[in-house]
Amino acid sequence: MTTPLLSQEEALQKRDQLVNDGFCIVPGVLRGEQLEEVRAFSDDLLDRRKVDPKHRYQGSDFHVGAMRLQGTPRAVHCAEFSPIVDRLIDIPEAWEVCRLLGLEGQKPDDMIIILSKPPFGLPLYWHQDMLNWNHPEATSPWPTRIFLSYYTTDTTLENGCLRIIPGTHRKRIPLHDLLPPAHGPEIQAITDLSHPAFQDHPDAIDVPVKAGDLVINDARVLHAARGNSTPDRRTLVLQWHSIFPCPQVPSWWRGEIPEAIRNYDPTLTYEYTRTPGEHLK
Repeated sequence: MTTPLLSQEEALQKRDQLVNDGFCIVPGVLRGEQLEEVRAFSDDLLDRRKVDPKHRYQGSDFHVGAMRLQGTPRAVHCAEFSPIVDRLIDIPEAWEVCRLLGLEGQKPDDMIIILSKPPFGLPLYWHQDMLNWNHPEATSPWPTRIFLSYYTTDTTLENGCLRIIPGTHRKRIPLHDLLPPAHGPEIQAITDLSHPAFQDHPDAIDVPVKAGDLVINDARVLHAARGNSTPDRRTLVLQWHSIFPCPQVPSWWRGEIPEAIRNYDPTLTYEYTRTPGEHLK
């Protein structure tokens, strides 16, 4: 019998951290030949493709689709397709972690995003990636949109590790109102690194990880990345998943259910926006 990736106690702790802080880390999910394959694939793509200057803070922004995504409407967002994406998204260990955490109704986008800090690359600004702030799901105490990501090398404060402001997926702070929409023209055009989008924050924490660790983030949490002060590339491979489609409530949830979710009307439509509105208190 194989040893579970997480004990019941560890899984509960990770789930609580994801709900309360907006992120959690599960060590050693992508490893061995799989990790080497993803590293080689991402390095080859980054060697072949030129990064658009507007992505200088992200480092790169290449969308690669699973083979099964071809011919679907979402395929237009992909620069290319590869069977390695199907294999990466379907890794049994990652799905088992999500099952152990109780992430129900899980549906992947069937593409990955390759985000790489080049040698001596710039820091990434503070931002959150929620696109649906007008929707009642934005009030949810549990995550509904997450990204699962793996770094292909160990990350440190020197080479551009992830930074998080815990709890900002559920609680508004002054920084929210100082940030232009994530990844849009306004924030990409900033040239002054003294802008609040690049400044340290007293509640921020650094999140260095090992290559192949699974990092799970709530789309709503404010996060950034340090700059890369080393001569080596630092690459992140990220995939988006939807969970708990509104108005689904987690089977394990014992807390209050927001009124907007209790009264959810599936016949209504909501304009997409990256700007937190009244649903973020």
